[in-house]
Amino acid sequence: MSMDDYIQARKEALREVHALRTRGVDPSLPVLNELVPEINRLSQVPLGLIQIALSQIEGTATKGRTTAFSRSFGPLLDSGSEFASKWSVLYDDVVADGLREPVIAMEYYNRYYIVEGNKRVSVMRQLDAVMIEANVTRVLPAPEDSPRYRIYQEYLTFYEDTRINFIYFSREGYFARLYALTGKKPGVKWAGEDVFDLQSCYYRFAQAYHDQAGSQPPMETGDAFLIYLDVFGYAESVGRTPSEFATGIRRIWPEFIVAAAKKPAVLLAEPTEKQQSLLQTVWHKPQTLRCAFLYNRSPQTSGWTYWHELGRKALEEMFGKRVETTARELVSQKDAEGVIESLITEGYDVIFATSPVFLDACMRQSVAHPEAKILNCSLLAIYHNVRSYYLRIYEAKYILGAIAGAMAENDLIGYIADYPIYGTPASVNAFAMGAQMTNPRARIILEWSTIPGHDPERALSDAGVQIVSNRDISAPHLESRAFGLYEKKDGVISTLAMPVWNWSKLYQGIARSILTGAWSDEGEHNADRALSYYMGMSSDAIDIICSRRLPVRLRRLVELLHERIRGGAFLPFVGPLLDQSGETRIPGDVALTPQEIIGMDYLAQNVIGRIPRFEELSEAAQVLSSLQGVRSAAPEEKPAVKP
Repeated sequence: MSMDDYIQARKEALREVHALRTRGVDPSLPVLNELVPEINRLSQVPLGLIQIALSQIEGTATKGRTTAFSRSFGPLLDSGSEFASKWSVLYDDVVADGLREPVIAMEYYNRYYIVEGNKRVSVMRQLDAVMIEANVTRVLPAPEDSPRYRIYQEYLTFYEDTRINFIYFSREGYFARLYALTGKKPGVKWAGEDVFDLQSCYYRFAQAYHDQAGSQPPMETGDAFLIYLDVFGYAESVGRTPSEFATGIRRIWPEFIVAAAKKPAVLLAEPTEKQQSLLQTVWHKPQTLRCAFLYNRSPQTSGWTYWHELGRKALEEMFGKRVETTARELVSQKDAEGVIESLITEGYDVIFATSPVFLDACMRQSVAHPEAKILNCSLLAIYHNVRSYYLRIYEAKYILGAIAGAMAENDLIGYIADYPIYGTPASVNAFAMGAQMTNPRARIILEWSTIPGHDPERALSDAGVQIVSNRDISAPHLESRAFGLYEKKDGVISTLAMPVWNWSKLYQGIARSILTGAWSDEGEHNADRALSYYMGMSSDAIDIICSRRLPVRLRRLVELLHERIRGGAFLPFVGPLLDQSGETRIPGDVALTPQEIIGMDYLAQNVIGRIPRFEELSEAAQVLSSLQGVRSAAPEEKPAVKP
């Protein structure tokens, strides 16, 4: 019967060749020597006998046998050939006794190319085998500045720690995330039991994922596996059965679609609304909306939370009995998931989690309760099921910078930042550009308030700085006037201006969107993208308050900038903009997109200072930076926003 199997395998291979040619794809096996002509000059490391996944075998090492196989190692030669006879005999032997001899292969970028044993690979694939034993030599690629090379370097560390070669990712930082999710550290060997747990967990997930996806999965299995662990947790997933994995996969399928599309999040300048007809207004019973707010601090001790609390109260005042709200204060990151679940059980329709440290809890509860509307206050949205929201504070920072530049008699201006996370460099750079507009000689001295043992105000004073931009928001219990933009002379602080975060505009807009039915339309129209509300001066969500101490002409400039930015006639981030190394980041007369502004991870040329390293930060700052920190401030790649 083995020749019948060969004939069937050949038919499938010929169909594959025809389909690939129709699509304009080369149907031949890739050849490593052709892909990497300089291979003999590269370092080679023998790995010995290891198990490799048949799905990882890409092609052959040399061109000799490429005409005998299709791209997936299907046999192509006539059934009367010697090749067909040998293939058939091998097939019978494998069915009877298994594969007796390993293949010889070369590994390059975690893909395998067969030196000896092409027919064995062909037969094993025809028998739907998953793994094959191979004597492998690794070819180390030449160093290059590319994501592909950096991902491979991450993989090499992971392989040394685990000897697992079948888990791989398509994006930088994903191996670091896997280490974090499993509670491991790079460079530390895994115990055999831990390796077994990860392997079996991955295999069960992969089985369920491919059963769900069929022949066209939206993304690579490794990337999907990481998303699954992000949502459900590694400890909770280790013991799950394939059927339990299948249930979870179905629940978060939209997240795979969004991640695979690799499209930037949809940034809405304000929530959309539906206009209701007169008939709908008369006959439709008004919906009552119950909204819950999660605070990780108290409004009495945190300016950030205080302004969100004002937004919550304004929401109730605007809608009266149509909107009911409640707030939970001092919710820890650890307890957030349970608090959200209890609020949903109590009948709250909408959850506003006002810190990005709640993002993981929000995502898990959105899966458990798809009927709930859950939002997280953060930037760079990454999930479809959890919408994010934030305000364009950089617009206000630009105006504050213009004021500071005009008021700085010695051209030195201080800027005290808090968390080195996405959104913060944009605020610093907007401030620096505004200062440069009114004072081309202005230099911004950047200090950080989240470095233990460091006094940023003292450092600025020692540097001779009198004009300072400090934290944006005050809380009721804080007597210090060191917030907003101020002048400090002889120990006396005089406030010059401050930004206003008007969260009520955002919360009211989202409530109207839900009440009019526009919320659902927004989600349906953006099925393959994350969605974020990103409001600014155009909707009065961001404003500026100026002191009467400012010179009259400067106040007029502020009013002009405010109205131009509010009306969309003036964009703060228009080039040219050079970074600290002198590299042009924004060419002349080019405007950055909102996504590019949010994702800034560099500082403008007239900024003196740097983004601190992760290990320099306070414990609280490390928690936030581990989720969303930029560059050196983040131990892993997982962006979002503010506390």
